[in-house]
Amino acid sequence: MPTPMLVETLVLSLEQRLEEMMGRKIAEAMSNKSSRQQSMVLEENHFLLEVMAVPLPRDFKQPKMEKYNGSSDPVDHLRSFVDLMRLQATPDAIMCRAFPPTLRRKPGTG
Repeated sequence: MPTPMLVETLVLSLEQRLEEMMGRKIAEAMSNKSSRQQSMVLEENHFLLEVMAVPLPRDFKQPKMEKYNGSSDPVDHLRSFVDLMRLQATPDAIMCRAFPPTLRRKPGTG
């Protein structure tokens, strides 16, 4: 069983590696961008780091709901998602991570 000190060291190492990777991604995204676009990239990546830093609860369950396909009101879909998440007392950051899988991708977009 790893000691608390070892676990803390591993966590710090992983955090440093994540920051380095994000730094490279930010630099890559900022090349050939206007200053306004660069500002948006920095804001988006700061938000992403904050969201991804929140650990996923062990008992978290992705909501079972029909994927949004664009044919109905997107606000209704979002409200349904938020209602299901609030039933689990899900933190906002986890909601941000859990929402994209509720969307159906258009063919050819990934």
